[in-house]
Parts: sequence; structure tokens; C-alpha cells
Amino acid sequence: MLTGSFAQCPDSTVTIYSSDFESGNGGLVSGGFGDWEHGVIGTMLIDSTCTSTYNNTIGANSGVAGWGTLLRECYTNAGDTSWVELVVDLSDPNLTAAELDFWSWYEVFTNFDFLFIRVNGQQVYLNNSMQFSQNWVNETIDLSAFLGQSNVSIRWHLFATTVVNKAGWYIDDVTVLGCVPSTPTGIGETTDAGIRVWPNPAEDLLHVQVADFEGASWSLMDATGRHVRQGSLVAGTDQGAIDVEGVRGLHILELRSATGIHREQVILR
Repeated sequence: MLTGSFAQCPDSTVTIYSSDFESGNGGLVSGGFGDWEHGVIGTMLIDSTCTSTYNNTIGANSGVAGWGTLLRECYTNAGDTSWVELVVDLSDPNLTAAELDFWSWYEVFTNFDFLFIRVNGQQVYLNNSMQFSQNWVNETIDLSAFLGQSNVSIRWHLFATTVVNKAGWYIDDVTVLGCVPSTPTGIGETTDAGIRVWPNPAEDLLHVQVADFEGASWSLMDATGRHVRQGSLVAGTDQGAIDVEGVRGLHILELRSATGIHREQVILR
């Protein structure tokens, strides 16, 4: 399992979720057609009717237990989708990035069947071309777009037609890591009745309203104090929009006007 810092995190990591599924199912819930099940991952299949071509051992990535479709048989020719879901909380305002890390083993009939992951309904992973992993493979998914949300649904899906079935998809050693500043940045948040920033969390555009807009400038800083973007607000109006497309995580928006400096924490996704 991943225990160190990940690529997007120059500071410290915190473990938001971690399970090797040895002492239980890790709080995951299965649904859809219903092939996903938790338990001991066998070292051979016992289903003589499926069309799996693999004959090497599987076994869990660590220990003996994990999740699979199905654990000792090939997945069902269902013409439907089976999924297993993990829900995590990414609402901590100190988080600047987050990442899903897990181990995966699969054999699927990719001419018709495929694997995918959705986070809050958004597809973030797809395998519709690689039929056989052969070994356990470490997979990582960036979750930074979902910072600020308290109920983040992560679903592993296996879609199966009614044609050919194989051994299926197995997952083990699932971890969700968060990135937080390792030291205080010295950047404080100030509040003022004359300033409004919305929406928060924001995507693509961040709207601002300042009582004294004339000559106001803005700067967007990450949690370490690094200036990411900056610019000036248009004179003669009392509100404007700041382009934050492609910026993710916890940031500080600093607004400078004749009345002083105003700072506010914003979450971008």
C-alpha cells in the first residue's frame, strides 16, 4: 500500500481511508447486478462453465482477502453492470489534493465487456482494451476535483454483456490519501462585510464582489503561499469573474483595494 507522499503533494500526506479487507469488507457496499463480493480471493477458479483462459494463481495482493467478481467464479453474463462503492469525506478545508490508490487484477472479455470507475457519477477510469493484467497492478486516481465534498462516492464497475465471461475484476489494499501543508503558511484568512466570493467550491469561474472595486487587484495563492494566478478587476463595476479553470484544491484568494487587503479560502475543483 502507498504510505509515502504522492506526486501531487509536496508537503505532508494524511490517510483518509485505508483497508486491506482482511478483518472485514472495509465498509464498501455492492450493487447493480450484484457480482461483487468480499472474502478470500482463491488461487484457482472452481467454475467449470465460464470461459476464462487464465490458469495461473491469483490470490490476494496482500493477505488472503479482497473484493472480486465473483471470488471463485467468472463474472455473470448479465447484460448489466455490477459495482462496489466506497464513500469518503474530502470536505476538510486543509486538503490541497487527494488521491485514490488501489491494487487491481483483472481478466475480462474486452471485445464486449469493460471496467470503469466513477466518482460522484463522473467517469475517471476506463479499461475497454486490456483484457488480462496477468499480475496485480497498482492504480492511482486523482480525486482533487472533488475536494470540499463530504460524501464522495467511488464506484468500481464491471459491465458484462451476454457473450463471453472471464475471471473478472479483483481489488485489494485500497487507500485514499490527502495532501496538507506540512507547516503553517503565514497566510491568514480575513473576512469583511464589503467582500463576497462565490461559488465556493468553484469550477472554472470564481465570482467576486468588493465594495470598493476601483483599482482592485487579485492574487490566487495555493496553501503554501505560492502565487498561482493574478490580475486586476475592471474599474467602474462592483463585481467580476476570475478564471480558475484547471486549478484544483484549497487556495487563498487575496483582493487588494483602497480599503485594504482581503483574503478568503476557496476550494477549486
